[in-house]
Amino acid sequence: MLMGGVTVRVAAAVAVPAVRALRWTPPLAALVVGYAMIGVPAVASAGSDPSLVVVLLRLATVSAALGVGFLLDDPARPTTATSPAPAWLPLAARVTAGVVLLAGWWWATLATAGAALGPASPVLPRDDLTLEAAAVVAVSLAVATTIWRRAARGVVGLVAAPAFLAAVFVVALLPDRVALLVPFGGSGWAAAHDRWLVVLIAATAVTFLAATWSPSPLSRPAVRSAGR
Repeated sequence: MLMGGVTVRVAAAVAVPAVRALRWTPPLAALVVGYAMIGVPAVASAGSDPSLVVVLLRLATVSAALGVGFLLDDPARPTTATSPAPAWLPLAARVTAGVVLLAGWWWATLATAGAALGPASPVLPRDDLTLEAAAVVAVSLAVATTIWRRAARGVVGLVAAPAFLAAVFVVALLPDRVALLVPFGGSGWAAAHDRWLVVLIAATAVTFLAATWSPSPLSRPAVRSAGR
């Protein structure tokens, strides 16, 4: 028995078609573009500056996160709105498939970034960079899930992508005392990653609430009967 009284059999019956119906082209294109931002410098030169590699990794992560919203596109949603299965179930299947894909992409991208550095370069802080990447993807997913909640026609990606870019723009303009995009080796690196952890937790909570929360019957507007 899973959350909300859903059995494993019901979960499988809903999850498999949901994953098969995924629009893979936009997310895969975003991942390819993101990987190219690291792969091209790695092929062109094996002695890239670590600070530049960190910037490229951040840009690659933003590119990858742009495709997250398209994982939630569901053109069939108007016809499945009355399904007895909870709405979060196909959403969870889509997100799980996307997370697996993103994890593999990040492993390959981070390995390629290491190859782009020169032999005398300092080692990249992989744990901190992974935290950043997870937080960025979590923010993109939180934005997309919030839009998915209101998207009666199942169109999410085309709205979520510009909304996520707006969030990235705001982050880039944060003052130094609360900055997230601290240069590699900067004095505020550790404090910034404490803030990244807060962002990750908050975005995950927003995603969970947007996917599963439903208003109580008392908060819903009363429906008048046809004879009144």
